[in-house]
Amino acid sequence: MRHRVPGNRLSRPYDQHRALLRALATELLRHDEIVTTVAKAKAVRSQAEKMITLAKRGLVTDTSAYAKSKSGDSEAAKVIANHVHCRRQMQAYLYDKEVVDRAFTELAPRYAKRNGGYTRIVKTHFRRGDAAPMALIQLV
Repeated sequence: MRHRVPGNRLSRPYDQHRALLRALATELLRHDEIVTTVAKAKAVRSQAEKMITLAKRGLVTDTSAYAKSKSGDSEAAKVIANHVHCRRQMQAYLYDKEVVDRAFTELAPRYAKRNGGYTRIVKTHFRRGDAAPMALIQLV
């Protein structure tokens, strides 16, 4: 029995479930929107939002921080170290390095002033064949 166990396994073993969420999150951050089933969209929403929050946390707003850290400024070095740490955490989860670059250069500045709620799920139609409810998940 699964009493009080959080999350949706999507009828897959753990490794396949995790790989599916990683792939969907990677493609969502790459294309800004994907079409999938409603259950998968609801499952990938939290992962994608965590990745955007991680990119925001590692965002370096001061472009001179790199030069300051090389010259010995300890505060700038902490900012750069935090950026590298967040970037490595994201690279460990997402499948494509280009998507990680896009998250830090485009998505994090876009959502810098927004506190969560980066995605929207729009129910679209039923899939032909098995009549699974489909949804469009997109970045706001």
